[in-house]
Amino acid sequence: MATIDDIHAVERLMQTLDENPHLLEAVRSRLLTRELLELPQTVARLAERVEQLAERVEQLADRMDQLADRMDQLADRMDQLADRMDQLAERVDQIAEQLAEFAAKADRRLENLERLRDDIGALKGLATDSLARRVAPAIALAMNLRLTKNLDGSDLSAMVVGQDLSGISSSQLESFLLADLIMETTDSDGRTLYVAVESSYTADGRDTHRAIRNAGYLTRFTGTPSRAAITAVRTDRNIDEQIASGAVHWYRLPDRLLQGI
Repeated sequence: MATIDDIHAVERLMQTLDENPHLLEAVRSRLLTRELLELPQTVARLAERVEQLAERVEQLADRMDQLADRMDQLADRMDQLADRMDQLAERVDQIAEQLAEFAAKADRRLENLERLRDDIGALKGLATDSLARRVAPAIALAMNLRLTKNLDGSDLSAMVVGQDLSGISSSQLESFLLADLIMETTDSDGRTLYVAVESSYTADGRDTHRAIRNAGYLTRFTGTPSRAAITAVRTDRNIDEQIASGAVHWYRLPDRLLQGI
């Protein structure tokens, strides 16, 4: 238990330490660890770091606010862009409707043009058929023949009656009976010779095929030599070789003659 003398001794020690700072520092070094001695400086540095961190947090907060503002601006621009996209989509839909309407009109006009073309083709076909009969003597003369007569449907039907029709389809027989022109002619020696003529404004492979096929039928049904011919204003290139070889004769129809039909 401390006595009065002990207390007085402590007071004298405290007074001595207060009067002698170097003694106070020496006692403190003995009593305190190095870490405790450096604690004030550590706290001071920590306080400084905290201040720096606080400043950086403030700066970060400012930047976050700026970023938030920019995000708001971006959101506004995105909304504006969405509105423009909606407007554009609406415009595209309108254009699509207009294009669909235009395409429908174009299809109708194309159909009308195709029908008109078919009608014109049919009219040209009728015109060339009629003209072929009119110029039959000239066709025969161009082939060094003399026209005896033009055969009609009844003549051809009589020619077919009683014949062996094996290998001839009904459509082929009908095409023969409805041939554009079948001429009975004689050559320079007076011998009979038939000419199967197909007429067209522009002769093509179908015309030469029918003419050659019908000429073969004439020979088959009559036993008489026959030739194939086409009458046309112009021809398709694909039949040039047949014309050059003599497989079929081309009588060129003057275009001016069609204007008078």
